[in-house]
Amino acid sequence: MKILIVDDIAENILLLETLFQGGGYETVSARNGKDALKRLREGPCDLILADILMPVMDGFQLCRICKADPGLRRIPFVFYTATYTEKRDEEFALALGADRFVIKPQGPERLLEIMKEVLDLPEFEVTADEEQPGMDDKTYFAAHNERVIGKLEKRTAELANIYLALHESEEKYRLVVENAAEAILIVQEWVIRYANPGSIRLTGYPEEILTSRPFAEFIHPEDRGMVLEHHRRRVAGQEVPAVYPFRIVTGDGTVRWVEIHAVVVVWKGNPATLNFLSDITERRQSAEALALGFENIRKALGGTVQAIAMVVEARDPYTAGHQRRVADLAHAVALEMGLPDDRIEGLGLAGMIHDIGKISVPAEILSKPVKLTAIEFGLIKVHPQAGFDILKEIEFPWPIAQIVFQHHERMDGVGYPRGLKGQEILPEARILAVADVVEAMASHRPYRPSLGLEAALAEIERGKGVDYDPDAVEACLIVFREKGYKLPD
Repeated sequence: MKILIVDDIAENILLLETLFQGGGYETVSARNGKDALKRLREGPCDLILADILMPVMDGFQLCRICKADPGLRRIPFVFYTATYTEKRDEEFALALGADRFVIKPQGPERLLEIMKEVLDLPEFEVTADEEQPGMDDKTYFAAHNERVIGKLEKRTAELANIYLALHESEEKYRLVVENAAEAILIVQEWVIRYANPGSIRLTGYPEEILTSRPFAEFIHPEDRGMVLEHHRRRVAGQEVPAVYPFRIVTGDGTVRWVEIHAVVVVWKGNPATLNFLSDITERRQSAEALALGFENIRKALGGTVQAIAMVVEARDPYTAGHQRRVADLAHAVALEMGLPDDRIEGLGLAGMIHDIGKISVPAEILSKPVKLTAIEFGLIKVHPQAGFDILKEIEFPWPIAQIVFQHHERMDGVGYPRGLKGQEILPEARILAVADVVEAMASHRPYRPSLGLEAALAEIERGKGVDYDPDAVEACLIVFREKGYKLPD
């Protein structure tokens, strides 16, 4: 969405451009109504925001011309004024066809809300009728002169006071800029044209060096291409990140991280960018240290899970490697299903210890070379509950205990230990169930030889959507039959 800002005061335009560009809008500007009409005929705009009291052509005249022009009348027109604040001024503006009359100042968020409200209105509510506005020329000029001439007389008196205060205002702005903690740079034609003292403190270069070289020289070589491309696109009016980090190289060779916020401005009559740079080196280093610490914790957690898995396998040597193979297959299936990496990691850890509850089952039952009795199988069926009880107090970043608890549940509710159905079962547990069945049937057991991979795949195909999650089954078949997956030795 493109907003045309019409105001004769450059500072007002800069503030509004900064606000609207930060809100995701594209902007163009004009210093009076005549320039605004030229801009409108150079390319379409989605909304006109205009002051009223301006030289050459004021806002009232601009609105009347726009609403009389078939090519322009459908563009929403908003007056934004601090000079015309009376009710009769608003009534005159709306009679000309304006869509909103807003008194300065407005808070940034409220002004953005008003722009959105006007842009979101149905077209028939924000455009003028196909017929010309009902105000005839005589009525218009009488009302226009009454308002504009009086305001001009008042404005003339004000200008004298403004002129006297100008130097004082400039001094205040200079004090703010020169004492700012941030680095403030104006870049034009790839060269730094202005650098405040904060820039000198940040970079370690004197002003004469900063303002005599291409700004690319001060950017870290690995970030240089990205920053230059962002700068080029910003000046060209294309979309770029409002704020982003990169590295600079200071005068003594130190690398520092900065965060930049930049806007396009006019500097001495030509386009330039106004850049605010904040030193975020310490924040970046803290974040990197935190990430490294988190990675070390993840590695330690993985090692702990591996150790737990080895304890389980030590009590059940005939199925050694079962948990590892199930975890590997579950990982491949989840990857094929498009699960996020973080959830896949949690599923892998759950797979590594999904049979931890078998610690509570007598070893002679686990290694019994013949078919189990009903009582013995009943003891085996306790292991998901036992595993949950062992893991439930451990604060994993993932629902490991629940995944282990549910890996023998079935989609139709005939599983155990709780008889959960369908979506009541965690997606990770549904994947783990498919991987568990395939690995168990394809591997040797104390009481039977391997039934073979094809028999295992046939079993999950048979139970697709009944016993097993259909998406997990489909992904498992793909990884074996189309992508050549093989269970680890």
